[in-house]
This record gives sequence, structure tokens and C-alpha cells, in this order.
Amino acid sequence: KTLCRSGLDSMRVSMNSVRKETYTAYFRPRSYAWEDVLKSIDTARAHNKFVAVNYLNCPGFTDSEKETAALFEFIRNHDINMIQWRNLNYDPRLYVDTMEAVSPGGKPLGMAALIESLKQTFPRLIHGYFNPPKERF
Repeated sequence: KTLCRSGLDSMRVSMNSVRKETYTAYFRPRSYAWEDVLKSIDTARAHNKFVAVNYLNCPGFTDSEKETAALFEFIRNHDINMIQWRNLNYDPRLYVDTMEAVSPGGKPLGMAALIESLKQTFPRLIHGYFNPPKERF
């Protein structure tokens, strides 16, 4: 709240997943919890701040049935403004195997299909790679 009141224009949150168990398996938070991430997003949005998710993606996991369903629910519940699609710099086979061991995601739907479905369902959601200047929020 203090940052929002002090002039914060926008916030970018890095996430590999919008599911607690797989987010935690990747980031291994020590001085914060999954709930703190969600609270930060919600606080920024409650103060009308621009929130972008720096979504670290890996085809085969990001577009899995379970992750896709969770992403749609996450966007509905947290009203983010933008997804920045970032490639996860990690061995994809090791990553998918690790995440599947934590929480099986189901069949991959395809990244193009996922993004198109998001655009249809959330037409105001911005898709990109770079941070937009605040004049374009």
C-alpha cells in the first residue's frame, strides 16, 4: 500500500505458474509466501496500478490443461493488465518432469491455442514482451 500511495506506477511480477505448488517448486520462496504474491497483485490493482505478469513459460507445461485452467481463473480473480510472455531459460525436459512430479498438468493444448483463447476471453488483456511506458497504461 505504501508503494502505491508513494507514486508507484506499475508492478511486474515474475511467475512460472499460477498454481501455488508449481510456483513454489520453481521459486522456492524464503522470505515470502505464494499468498504474498497474490496480495501484492491485488493491492496494486485495488490502487488502479498497472500490473504485468512476467510469465516464464515452457511449452508442454504452460499450455497444459491444468495450468491453462488455472491461468484463466487467475486472470478472472486478479484482473492483471498484461502478460509478458518470457521463455523460461531452463532445460525444458527437466523442467516439465520436475513440475509434473509436483503436480501433473495433463495434456498440452498448444501455446498458440492458449494465447488465442486468452485473447478471445480477455480482450483487454495486453500480450507482449517488453514493459510499456506509463503513458500507454
